[in-house]
Amino acid sequence: MTGINVLIYTGNGTSLISVRHTQKTLKSLLGHAYDVVPVDAKTLRVEPWEETCALLVIPGGRDLPYCKDLNGVATSRIKQYVLGGGRYLGLCAGGYFASSTIEFEQDRKDMQVCGKRELEFFPGLCRGTIYPGFVYESEQGACSATVRLVNENLQQYYPSDSLVPKSIDMYYNGGGYFAHADQYPNVEVLGRFVDAGICKDEEYPAAAVHCTVGHGSAVLVSTHPEYDVTLLDQPDVDSNMLAELLRSEPDRKSFLRAAFAKMGLHVVGYDKNRVDEIKVPDLTPIYLTALNGQIAEAIATRLQTEAKDSVITDSNDSILLTRSKDDPVLKKLEALTVKEDEEKPKPVEIRIPDFSSNPACPDQALTPLFDVKAYYTALLERRDKEWGGGKWYRFGNALMYAEVINSTQTILDKNYNFAQQLPTGLACMATTQLAARARGRNSWVSQMGALQFSFVLRHSLQLQHAPVVFLQYLIALAVVESVRTRKGYEEVPLRVKWPNDVYVEDGDDLKKVGGLLVNSSFAQDEFLVVIGCGINVSNPRPTVSINDVIQKHDPSLPKITPEDMLAGILVTFEKFYADFCEKGMGSWFLDLYYKRWLHSDKIVTLTTHDNVKVKIAGITSDYGMLEAIAIEGDKKRYTLQPDGNSFDMLKGLIMKKL
Repeated sequence: MTGINVLIYTGNGTSLISVRHTQKTLKSLLGHAYDVVPVDAKTLRVEPWEETCALLVIPGGRDLPYCKDLNGVATSRIKQYVLGGGRYLGLCAGGYFASSTIEFEQDRKDMQVCGKRELEFFPGLCRGTIYPGFVYESEQGACSATVRLVNENLQQYYPSDSLVPKSIDMYYNGGGYFAHADQYPNVEVLGRFVDAGICKDEEYPAAAVHCTVGHGSAVLVSTHPEYDVTLLDQPDVDSNMLAELLRSEPDRKSFLRAAFAKMGLHVVGYDKNRVDEIKVPDLTPIYLTALNGQIAEAIATRLQTEAKDSVITDSNDSILLTRSKDDPVLKKLEALTVKEDEEKPKPVEIRIPDFSSNPACPDQALTPLFDVKAYYTALLERRDKEWGGGKWYRFGNALMYAEVINSTQTILDKNYNFAQQLPTGLACMATTQLAARARGRNSWVSQMGALQFSFVLRHSLQLQHAPVVFLQYLIALAVVESVRTRKGYEEVPLRVKWPNDVYVEDGDDLKKVGGLLVNSSFAQDEFLVVIGCGINVSNPRPTVSINDVIQKHDPSLPKITPEDMLAGILVTFEKFYADFCEKGMGSWFLDLYYKRWLHSDKIVTLTTHDNVKVKIAGITSDYGMLEAIAIEGDKKRYTLQPDGNSFDMLKGLIMKKL
């Protein structure tokens, strides 16, 4: 099973400390190929998370709240997900929760938890705590537990030039052991406790196991290999324990990499030039650029009007306007910076260009991962192929570019005063996003090779024949047509999934290569719309990229650069948008949309309407709803709103989006 998301359960019972360590460690080891996304019980019960999930993680905490919130529908879905080829990681309480039976603190009536569990990935008993003294949300019972690795089950998953350690000191706080794990044919022991603790009938009880579950797998660990010891609250931690854990710090990361590789995940650190982990990069300046100096100066003037002493204080960000890396106002950045552990983001620096250059943009050395001049060249070349040379086109005339940003969507959508000063068609693009946003609870992997951008659009309320809901359809088709209208690329199998995803047909498989997000606010008789796009142009992991598909279709075709891709999408969208404003929605657009979408005459089940089976008919031309007709009985027609329902195409379901 291929997925792009690593989901971390953060519902009732989870330890905030465990969640924080889990997120940091998984981002460092898997963040190059997967997006690490928090989920709650409602998500696991009602949303179609399975097809995009590469790994589901249940971290440490309390097992009973997990049972209360997840038993029934959620555990059934988790179990079916793993049986079908999915992956599960259970840490401490997450390991208890995934065992057939648990005995927790059996001799302490105030703490005792015993009984059957529903997942049953480990088919036996998990008993704990193996070492006494555990207290919830405390370091009181914590210790450094020595775990001896079972190297024959892990050796092949370490890099060939790495020495597999015989044992690792791991942070322990309340976990159990997996009793008599060797007796189960679907279980491999990955590590054993050297100190047997409360276990009386095994010399070295299992501390970590790998369970084969149908076509999938589950790794359950009683210790906390996800804990980064450097982040522990050191005044509460014994100094000797801390020293032991620090010595084993490289080995615990290697153990996790090997366990993830055993599960079939793409892990950093497995080539001879390997990087041991992904470091979260620092934010970089956002460079304001424009097709010419006149456009850049007009935008800069409006921004300075909104600013006070070069700072725009907005609802989500403080935005600092600078002229260069030596600008004296940069000293304000330090004064505005907040602590890393606060939710409020760090201030954003927007660097204004030299207005005398055309295009107005920084030197290429300052933006080595994106060639701004090449983008503007591609923009003009693409416009030149439109009727009349596209002389009146304006989308993309201004571009804000950052190598590292929190979110292109957030900077435009959550800072209303700032966005009001920006012209229609201005785009914000980044090579790396630290907090990428997507529709609903979905997420888009932010990594090298992905084209990630958002742009501003003002849509007049007077255009009543052109409802704003259709914009998501326009941008989805624009992404597809920006490729398929190129000479030689007409048959590249890019397709649209309702309402706003981009897929490729890769043989018999359908794989997602892009997602779109449309946010809007309303003021002064117009919608301020921010359209966000995440398109996998050239990264082969974790699914497939557009350039992979192009090369497979016809190796003689040149790969598409991100600069050219961005220019093509903006020009194609502007062409669609101009026709939309003039004609409204109609056959001029829908004929092509239906030719490219994946759903004509598909039979699906409406879980929102008593599981009635319907055939997809199309999209209503008034409000953009999905229209379906019952295949039995009175052939009743159903209409579904794109923002209220989620189409799990691969399962043939339409369900309520909550």
